[in-house]
Amino acid sequence: MSVNRNYGALRVVRVYSGRSHANATTSLHEKYPWLPEERLVHLLTHRVTTIGRALSSDLILVDPTVSREHARLVLDEQGWRVYNLSEQNVVRVNHHLVPGGSSFPVQPQDLLLIGSTVLQLIAPQQGMAMADLNGNTSLPLLSNLHPLVSANGTSTDGHSADEHLTDGHKNNVAQGQLSMLTVPPTQPPAAVQEYQELVSAGNTDEDAAVALPEQEAADLFAQSWDEENLLGIGVTMQFALSQRLGSRMRWLIAGIGLAILLVCAMLTLVLNSLIGISTFSREGPLSLLATLTIPLIPALGISLLINFVDRFEREPWFLRLAAFLWGAIIAILPTIFIETNVDAFITSMLGSSAGTMQQALLKGLNAGITEETVKGLGLLLLFLALRDEFDNVTDGIVYGALIGAGFAMVENFIYFASSSKNEFVVLFVGRIVLGWLSHSTFTVCFGAGLGYIRHTRVRWRQIVFPLLGYLCAIGLHTVFDFVNNFVTQLLVTAPTNATVASFSLVAIFGDYIPPFIAQMIIIYILIKSLGHEAAVIREFLASEVSSGVVTVDEYALLQKSFARTKEERRVLRRYGIKQWLHVRALYQTQIGLAFRKWHVSMGDKPKLGYVQPEDAYRRRIKRLRQEIAVAKEAEK
Repeated sequence: MSVNRNYGALRVVRVYSGRSHANATTSLHEKYPWLPEERLVHLLTHRVTTIGRALSSDLILVDPTVSREHARLVLDEQGWRVYNLSEQNVVRVNHHLVPGGSSFPVQPQDLLLIGSTVLQLIAPQQGMAMADLNGNTSLPLLSNLHPLVSANGTSTDGHSADEHLTDGHKNNVAQGQLSMLTVPPTQPPAAVQEYQELVSAGNTDEDAAVALPEQEAADLFAQSWDEENLLGIGVTMQFALSQRLGSRMRWLIAGIGLAILLVCAMLTLVLNSLIGISTFSREGPLSLLATLTIPLIPALGISLLINFVDRFEREPWFLRLAAFLWGAIIAILPTIFIETNVDAFITSMLGSSAGTMQQALLKGLNAGITEETVKGLGLLLLFLALRDEFDNVTDGIVYGALIGAGFAMVENFIYFASSSKNEFVVLFVGRIVLGWLSHSTFTVCFGAGLGYIRHTRVRWRQIVFPLLGYLCAIGLHTVFDFVNNFVTQLLVTAPTNATVASFSLVAIFGDYIPPFIAQMIIIYILIKSLGHEAAVIREFLASEVSSGVVTVDEYALLQKSFARTKEERRVLRRYGIKQWLHVRALYQTQIGLAFRKWHVSMGDKPKLGYVQPEDAYRRRIKRLRQEIAVAKEAEK
């Protein structure tokens, strides 16, 4: 979408401590902390790019092993070439050493070792690059996409797949981290190959065709892929539900879910209506209006915050809404029922002999376990049923925060409606000003732990981290409610005692310190997770640039969320809402392709059927690009 011409990009893959990446083990960041971060991208806006440490270089590498004018990358009619500008410089293309004063051809996806810095060339294949040199700034899409690595392990440039990987990359592959390898294409059955040979020889009659053996009908149908509209479900959602369920089972599950939602919505509406009528008759219409509107403030604030946070691989609007409704409708009634009965049981068991602290602790534990379990079930159900849409830690934070926001909204309504005017200020400060993020913070702990499952193949981590997140959610919630219950009971027993009042005030404000500390930790985890999302885009869309699925401009833009948002707004202002929807869908589909390839590298199994999500993503990208081009032509 940019007006600038970008011929390609150089991606900083890694910085090593030695002069050769073959025996490097320690990162230069330990000795030189000012070195650039890994996997940064430098756009190649000219045909000649100088690389070195001098400020006059086009690509400045803050690497002590790089000379002032180290190398030059040139694009001409023959393709890309790298020149070693000095006898002492270390320049390698993959494992080929480039002597000083000479040059060597570079293909897209090749790795360049400049000093101790490993770069990767991200650019279209040579034919498309030459078309761009001749003035065609719109890269054509390939109808047939070829993988970087063939079935025998040889890449498109003749090197083995292992030769393209540095030691660090091999370690990453072994650990299940980012890699550039793609899954080899599956071979057709032998019967199909034989039939194709007969057809190519001209024997196309039925007698010459291979006789297929009789067998029972397949248990499952091959999964197809349907084009979706801009406001409908995306490619990921179409492959998210297991095809083994069958269409009837899917409709049955959807019907049961909708029925549960409607029943819970009706019961919640009746309950809230009774509370609202009581408030209206007791406090008047103004109190009822305040009770209805004030709980909306935190919910709206959290929704805007989530919209800001979910910047790269954005979650579908209907799943966001579903998470919010789980907290606001489905989780409320079971929580009220369980907590009410457990509190009555605790009171009957302890009797009047129980101390204030003991009662407050047990009631806090009841609230923590019950509420976080019911809210967490929504996260767990979403993860198990729609695993493909639950991509990482960021998604766990997004869905957890929305479930907590919905639950807090209805709970705040109940609190405000059930309290008198004298308690209004205390409730507003405690639940709206200070505690507007409390419920979301508790649930996010479990959501982040659940999202971590997508980051690791280690089985014990997939069990321990979600369990730790769940226990943290219960612990934070229990401590919060324990302090609140204890202070409330103290004020009831000694309302005029100045010491009790002072202690209660300190305890109430101190009650928000643990959630605040948890929020700081969550922010740190979120920043790391967003950085990981950008790294996934850089890593797994690199090959799509060479194939023509993604342009160089888009490749650079997708890694910068704020620049992407700015570009989308520019399209909205200039071309209107329909073109804006097309552009948003294009960017989101490209990012979805990157995440799908990452999940495959992390061990996700292929989907049942002849169309895989990767192919579906590429088809939709091609269709969206054509629709965008048609709309732009019509605008002219």
